[in-house]
Amino acid sequence: MKITKIISITLLLLFSSLTSITYAETLKFSASTYEGEVKKGKAHGEGTFIFSDGSKYEGKVSKNRIHGKGKYTDSQGKIYEGKFSYGTLKLKIDKNTRFLIKIKPKTGFETYPEMKGTGTASSKWFKAEKNASGTYELTDEGKAELAMEIAKGTSSGGSGY
Repeated sequence: MKITKIISITLLLLFSSLTSITYAETLKFSASTYEGEVKKGKAHGEGTFIFSDGSKYEGKVSKNRIHGKGKYTDSQGKIYEGKFSYGTLKLKIDKNTRFLIKIKPKTGFETYPEMKGTGTASSKWFKAEKNASGTYELTDEGKAELAMEIAKGTSSGGSGY
């Protein structure tokens, strides 16, 4: 009786470990390689993306998109953890500034800070950069987008500021 129980448990553990291996697959994308759970030919479940520069993402994946709790380690070894939403992790710097990490298996990744707009655009975010003094300021692209948002708000009756 006792031996039968031990053999049954051993076989169950052995079988469950083998089945988890059979679901792990490797998928190749233009900017990365994925190893992990696959459903209907797409990365889905838990897995790891390794990018061409050596950076990697480990965590939840849904239909070839990084989505859910995970950890991104950049090529210098800096670790970013949190809940990714469709490939984007937003990390708060202060109430008006945040840092974005955008990861896409086919095109790679992009990281940059953003700042909140002003006036009628105060609910939107725009690309920023760290200047020589260590503070954040809008990039030229961010300034142009902010100006367009304010102009839209002004033309629809808003004050602009």
